[in-house]
Amino acid sequence: MELLNVYDENNEFLNKKLDREEIHDKGLWHHEVLIIVINEKKQVLLQKRSYKRRNLPGKWALCAGHVISDETEKKTAVRELKEEIGLIISAKDLKLIDIYKKNEPKNRKFSYIYLVKTTKKINEFKIQTNELTQIKYVPIKKLIKMILDDDKHLVFGGDEYHLQLFTNILHNTI
Repeated sequence: MELLNVYDENNEFLNKKLDREEIHDKGLWHHEVLIIVINEKKQVLLQKRSYKRRNLPGKWALCAGHVISDETEKKTAVRELKEEIGLIISAKDLKLIDIYKKNEPKNRKFSYIYLVKTTKKINEFKIQTNELTQIKYVPIKKLIKMILDDDKHLVFGGDEYHLQLFTNILHNTI
């Protein structure tokens, strides 16, 4: 059982912890992290979600995860990178670039979005095979085009927020 902190719509902790599934079933506010891994060629690391995953199986996504009740957002980001792709970093390597509020009936969340730079090549990562099937680098310009084209293979295809986010990264405004 994975306990998450419960927040209100203003991101204030309600001094309550519930199971992840219950939080989603009841549409309660919680924290997640989203980590954009980028290399020196301005390519973003995408990971293909396992076809066994409950949500969005087989879709390309960014590294992400729920913030469990005894962790900070940065600690969660460090843990998720290590677990999902074998990337070992310290919290100081993470740059917080935004806190995004997403209000969907079964997924009310504050996403803490981090940017981390790496020089690792694809074959140097070690993917968690029960969650992922593949990883690849995609040039930011190509990723922006995929978002604009509402690419159904992407978790965030057609999403205006992600379009602006990657455009800002491309133009170094973040």
